[in-house]
Amino acid sequence: MSILAIDQGTSGTKVLLLDGELIISQASARLEVMHLPNGRVECDPQAIWKSIILAVTEVVNTANNPRINIEAVSLANQGESVLAWSRKTLEPLSPVMIWQDSRSENLCKSRAKDTEKIRELSGLENDPYFVAPKIRWLADNLGPDVTITTLDTWLIAKLTNTFVTDISTASRSMLLNLQTGSWDQELLNIWHLENHELPKIVNNDDVIGEISAPDLPMLKGIPLAGLIVDQAAALLAENCLELGEAKCTYGTGAFLLSNIGDQPKISTSRLSTSYAWNISGDIRFYEDGQIFTAASAVDWMITNQIIKSLEEIDSLPIDTQGVYALPGFAGYGAPRWQPNGSAIIAGLTLGSTKEHIARAILNGIAAQVTELTQIIKKDGSRINSMKVDGGLTQSKTLMQFQADIAQVEIEVFPHPNATAIGVGVLGRLAIDKTAKLSTVLPPIDSKLSYSPRWSKDRAETFMSDWLISTSRG
Repeated sequence: MSILAIDQGTSGTKVLLLDGELIISQASARLEVMHLPNGRVECDPQAIWKSIILAVTEVVNTANNPRINIEAVSLANQGESVLAWSRKTLEPLSPVMIWQDSRSENLCKSRAKDTEKIRELSGLENDPYFVAPKIRWLADNLGPDVTITTLDTWLIAKLTNTFVTDISTASRSMLLNLQTGSWDQELLNIWHLENHELPKIVNNDDVIGEISAPDLPMLKGIPLAGLIVDQAAALLAENCLELGEAKCTYGTGAFLLSNIGDQPKISTSRLSTSYAWNISGDIRFYEDGQIFTAASAVDWMITNQIIKSLEEIDSLPIDTQGVYALPGFAGYGAPRWQPNGSAIIAGLTLGSTKEHIARAILNGIAAQVTELTQIIKKDGSRINSMKVDGGLTQSKTLMQFQADIAQVEIEVFPHPNATAIGVGVLGRLAIDKTAKLSTVLPPIDSKLSYSPRWSKDRAETFMSDWLISTSRG
């Protein structure tokens, strides 16, 4: 009995067919994200839906075995991305505003007086990264009568014709009360969304309904069971189940999450607090910081011929000859919260080379992650070790440097698709209420880890030099 796990992410859709610890088959379909003027970052919703069809079809065809029985389909989503659509026809009425989109910045600024109240109730910063300002922007520009939701709700409607979202995705909206786990009237009033139709909030291990999408006849009648936002899915897959356990995903962006236990705690350092999951009443929260450009910074270097490929970054020189970088090509999340911020490359001389710049950008990704680990420590948690996943973990140079400057043990998740594995676990729990999380989670047999080689003093000196150099540009 197998679970079909769908991870719909920013750069593409990945689909895994899972049978316990065994991956029977897998496929992916890439997506084009458009970075446009005035902070706009968009994707074609029909292309996203097509990517799901393509990846699911390939997985099912590859695993064409009459003995394989797909027991459930599970869905992980990219969280803070939003679109308008028709409840009647399910047709999209706007592009998807990707989580990096910052065009609603002025809407956030106009609510500056509400920033503390927003943080107190929702656990989130008043920033266009999150959902509410995107919904408000679309409503202002499309009119009051359209349905505007996070991307997951549209996909769920396409799959099952139900109107729901899960608690972890809802907690990224800036409209959910962390204490009650429900839509909050005061937050809705702040964003003038008191009359906006919002989806029903479900637990992460709920059965939603049967697949009925005409485009996916091979899944007809199979239950959709298990929903979660992508980063929380990775936190689950990497066994970060209790207080103080942390993971960082190095994907399009880099996202550091630290499990803060079963009670919400509002950060004193402008990090975000959200529901990690609610599994049949077993609730966990996490504190997180976001780096908006990680692999996308590497893609930028490849596009601009600074390096030729991802593999080349492991042959870059260690010494940058005084070049430092803060690679905020798509603005900044915590702790800076500068949606229209730009990248900084400092210390350039006539002797600087493309290799120095490339290594400085790589170092800057790791330095921002280190900055977040230090802030989490200030908030009262301590990260002694960190699980990591995502495409950039293939770089031994980056991972060793991360261990060196953060002064933590780094353990690489042994499979590149932590998010899909995490939501697949939820699918199993959804259809078998006798199953226990401890027995359903696959064991982590990491064969790759990194220990700090630098002294604490050397790490602190680098971070100080990096902060000083990038702050003055």
